[in-house]
Amino acid sequence: MRKFLLLMGPTIMIFIGLTLFENVPLTFGLFYGWLLLVPLFLRLVNKNPSKWKISITKRSIIWGASSGLVFMAIIFSLVSYLFSFLFDLEVIRSLLEKWNFDGGMLWLLIAVLIFLNPYLEENYWRNFMYEELKLSMSPGKSIFTASLFYSLYHILSLIELFNWPFNVVAVIPVFLAGLIWGAFRHKTGSLAGPVISHVLADAGIMMVYLVYIHVW
Repeated sequence: MRKFLLLMGPTIMIFIGLTLFENVPLTFGLFYGWLLLVPLFLRLVNKNPSKWKISITKRSIIWGASSGLVFMAIIFSLVSYLFSFLFDLEVIRSLLEKWNFDGGMLWLLIAVLIFLNPYLEENYWRNFMYEELKLSMSPGKSIFTASLFYSLYHILSLIELFNWPFNVVAVIPVFLAGLIWGAFRHKTGSLAGPVISHVLADAGIMMVYLVYIHVW
């Protein structure tokens, strides 16, 4: 029950903030509050063996930077090519306005997504949950399970942002990225690679938003 709650907690926070209240700043507060405070609390009471140290290595930097640049290029080029099929521009702008993803807080929200989001998500899924799951299953199964629940809450936003059937298909790359970042964490023993790669992937998503969606 404890593991299931830890796996589902981030999805529940996204559901409350984004689906029920339709507010991005509130969603960020609930979601990142969970990602930050739950691992910290369990670490302080010695109920989880994970550590917060990234331990940067040359290999982790190379793997992270090279994979992240590939992800960034794929995201931007693929969305650029398929934009008219993926999005209804007026619908998505109306939706983002309803979620308060505009106005004076826009650049703060983008900064959070690019710089804070990668570290907190990677620490939670590829470090905290990976170590938690490894107590009762193999590293491979731990990576798979963490990646599955990592991709779960992305469905809540993708269903509304993308046209059918791309909103469902778009979850697959999220899951695969989770597997890759989990493998990086396992092979290098470092969060540096996953965090760097995640930063660049999120930057690719924000490039799509600023170039094609945001009204200047």
